[in-house]
Amino acid sequence: TVPTYVQIDSFVMTTDNPTATGTVNQKILTPWIYFNNSPLGVYNIPGRIPIPTDKPGTVQIGAGITFNGLGDYQILYPFFTFDTMYLQPNPGKIVNYSPKIKYTEATTFPWKEDFETGNTFIKVNSDNTEDTSIVRTADKSKVFEGGGAGYIVLDSKHPSSQNINNTNIAIKAGDAYLEINYKCNTPFEVGLQTTKNGTLVYEYIAGVKPNENWNKFYVSLQKFVGTYNTNAYRVMIKTNLQEGQSEGYVLLDNLKIVSY
Repeated sequence: TVPTYVQIDSFVMTTDNPTATGTVNQKILTPWIYFNNSPLGVYNIPGRIPIPTDKPGTVQIGAGITFNGLGDYQILYPFFTFDTMYLQPNPGKIVNYSPKIKYTEATTFPWKEDFETGNTFIKVNSDNTEDTSIVRTADKSKVFEGGGAGYIVLDSKHPSSQNINNTNIAIKAGDAYLEINYKCNTPFEVGLQTTKNGTLVYEYIAGVKPNENWNKFYVSLQKFVGTYNTNAYRVMIKTNLQEGQSEGYVLLDNLKIVSY
């Protein structure tokens, strides 16, 4: 069968409740394609997707993201809705389409930090004079969206930074992700901390390579939350100057945890 091609260059994300969901910025790289509920495959965008059919039908499009920053590991993000389009076969022709998605109605947002009105991060070890803290900046050249961003500045006197948010977060066991917009010239790590049976436990779950353009990062929290099933977690951010660096920075915006 000569296919009809669907050209997908990008996804469009919307929200009916921006106060609850926060930013609608997304980094969807792979549409997951189904035709009449049968899987056709996973594709990259921008991309031209062949739909081999000689009868009309419905194309279902799911949104795939990069798991924990591992470029070759794409997953169907469980918190985004599917989009559907009705396809009338036109063999050999191209249909341009931009899938529209939202967070699912069941998605919850137990924590957000967009640095619009303040900053909930504090140093993990306040006595460590070499550590520097995350500060809020309103410098428009350093903000991704809105009026503020989190800013870490490293130098020879302060070559390291380890911060934690100052309020407990309730995350249910199961699918849970931390979403972050970032820009940096030095790597950083993100993780969780909790207390289990009176013992403080933490883990840095994933790391981010330097990227001096604003980027989006999705971190799976499922394994840590499943291992240490409590009702009080805190987000941790850690970075250090790399060998040969005299100065470094990390900019953060739109941090949020999504779960069910």
